[in-house]
Amino acid sequence: MDKEVDHVKLGENVTKGQQIMNNLTVDKHVTDEEFQNFMIRVTEVEKIVKKLASSDPEEQKHGQILADEILEKRPGRNVCENTGLKVKTNRTVINKCSINENSTDEQMSKEAFMKSVEKDAKERAENRKIRNERAETLKMIGNGAFREKNYEKAVTYYSKALEQRKDSTVLWNNRALSYIQLGLFEKALADCEWALKVSNTNLKALLNSAKCYKQLGNEIKYKEHIQLAKERNPHFDKFINGILNVFLHWKHFYHN
Repeated sequence: MDKEVDHVKLGENVTKGQQIMNNLTVDKHVTDEEFQNFMIRVTEVEKIVKKLASSDPEEQKHGQILADEILEKRPGRNVCENTGLKVKTNRTVINKCSINENSTDEQMSKEAFMKSVEKDAKERAENRKIRNERAETLKMIGNGAFREKNYEKAVTYYSKALEQRKDSTVLWNNRALSYIQLGLFEKALADCEWALKVSNTNLKALLNSAKCYKQLGNEIKYKEHIQLAKERNPHFDKFINGILNVFLHWKHFYHN
């Protein structure tokens, strides 16, 4: 016998589903690994939300089971014995549970799931804040070492800062410039490439790359990066031309 759709309950599920998705926000200051983990989380939640928002009561039950699986990390807590946590659930076994017991379990589990998602988002934001603060402190120590012309020490502290956050063009550029002062142009180029992955219009990374290629005797790549700098930063065309005229003094302009 077909079950009637409870439109009130369906509306509540849709609203809760939207709230769950709204809680899944990604900060721009994340590592590649964090972003991939975030996307996996989004995919899992999307599946659950779709099932919770379904007009099919059985699909809603399946969504509840998946939510229990994420919350409890083990099968069989809020469902009948031998039901398991599979998408294809034995309807006959589920119906052995009392209606009141199922309703209470579902309500509690949905609330717990939403709280878990909110807590997870807050913890990620707090962890990012802590890492960014550490990176800023380490960068300041690196800047002090650079000003004292202790470039090896500067590289060490910029590297430590980059362990905390990899989305900072400033850190990549500062370490690249330290490598340039040490004559390690290939390493400097690698850091410039990372800075350009973060922002492909970054003027410092493009000009520092050009300088490295110039020092390595690669005129073609040198001219190519100067041209890219002009194309991607048309408002700085005059500035770039001026910098070329004082090429030997670039180190005074490009550290912060």
